[in-house]
Amino acid sequence: MALTRPLAKPPIREAIIELRTELVDFTRIDAVRERLARSFPNAKPFRLASVAMPLPEERRGVEAGQAGWRCESEDGAAVVLLRTDGLSYGCLSGYSGWEAFVDRFLSVWSAYVGLAAPVELRRIGVRYVNDLRLPLGSQPDLERYLTCLPRAPAGLAPEMTDFLVQMTLPGGLEGLRVAVTQATDASARSDHELPVILDIDTSWERRLTVDERLPLRLPEVLGTIRELKNRVFFGLLTEELASRYA
Repeated sequence: MALTRPLAKPPIREAIIELRTELVDFTRIDAVRERLARSFPNAKPFRLASVAMPLPEERRGVEAGQAGWRCESEDGAAVVLLRTDGLSYGCLSGYSGWEAFVDRFLSVWSAYVGLAAPVELRRIGVRYVNDLRLPLGSQPDLERYLTCLPRAPAGLAPEMTDFLVQMTLPGGLEGLRVAVTQATDASARSDHELPVILDIDTSWERRLTVDERLPLRLPEVLGTIRELKNRVFFGLLTEELASRYA
């Protein structure tokens, strides 16, 4: 595993914070959209798509009805999903560090609380989608770069051309867990490197009352979730690979 530390060139494709609450009236979600219109002017109805893996329009299912709004910044670098059961804030490019990311999220959350008026938090999630690039030599050795890889069945050549690994792990506290997906990205493969998507979705099923104490408690809870995400990320990389992003 690699040494846990800040990286100068983190391989982050998307970073997402999601909070889920009880259901609120849709008219309140409309009010939040209007409040955020200056910072996130490009809004369109949201049904079943997610920040990280949007579905084609024809697969979203009109019969499901509108669940909220997808609001993008002018440059498309940030997106907010306003839902009747919470919100997601995603940084799609230009990630500038955890503190700035959380501060921007908290400003959006403050607008949501003020107008949607949820009573209780029920789930808190932090998700990072990383785009790793593994060097390929004449004899690729993926174990030089990743600590958790599938193995070929006995009797077959050990070399792998593609792989998909999924696992869900407990986080050490009640309700805290992390879902991990590692998958090669064949569409971006070259003769010199193998792209691997590392998707770490950390969540805490924890009920918190939305009151005057929450603004102080929420950053601490998000920090705990992030710490688990970092342990997983650096635990899956070798120091040789991590040093490429240092």
